[in-house]
Amino acid sequence: MPKLTKDGLRSQREQAYDALRNLLILQQLEAGQRLREPEWAGRLKVHRSALREAFARLAAEGLVERGAQTGYFVPRLDARDAAEVTKIRLALECLAIDEVCADATIGLEAVARACDEVEAFLKGGYALGVIEADRRFHEAIVDAAGMRRLSALYLRAPLPLINQPTEDRAFWLAQCRRTLEEHRAILANLQRRDAAAAKAKLHAHITHRANLPLSQ
Repeated sequence: MPKLTKDGLRSQREQAYDALRNLLILQQLEAGQRLREPEWAGRLKVHRSALREAFARLAAEGLVERGAQTGYFVPRLDARDAAEVTKIRLALECLAIDEVCADATIGLEAVARACDEVEAFLKGGYALGVIEADRRFHEAIVDAAGMRRLSALYLRAPLPLINQPTEDRAFWLAQCRRTLEEHRAILANLQRRDAAAAKAKLHAHITHRANLPLSQ
């Protein structure tokens, strides 16, 4: 592969970082999987030096782990990890809900649009689309608060969606329909500026997806 310019390397590094981070946040890579440089450089069409920089950045964020000798791996999340991620997501999103509900002028169009996207992807049976739209729904709530640092923290923190894996399509569809219903309920409470009800619905939604009996 020809030598990259400094700007080209930076561009490829960002390309690799964004693509891998999205897959990791959406839990689309198998836990414990080794991320082999030649394979991923080819898949992402980037120079291996750019890929290594992306891996290092992801490792610093806790989204991948460096092996004892060489290479990077997808972390395995145990029950404690899942509980920690869920508690942090709840804390950040509940803060956003308080800010949104304190200001009746804040628009919720992006939150509503994410609900519509979940419904559209569900109707089409597009599993990854549903997961991506689910993530956008939660990001839209945080962004609606209008707090730049909160949005940056939520976006860059290692907070993957926690879902119970299943190969049962009927179960998956039922879970997606429930997700959509819960999203709509959270949105309705945000529109009414009822922070307590919105946070209660959010708590039930996030913890049931992770199957975690967290206290409120």
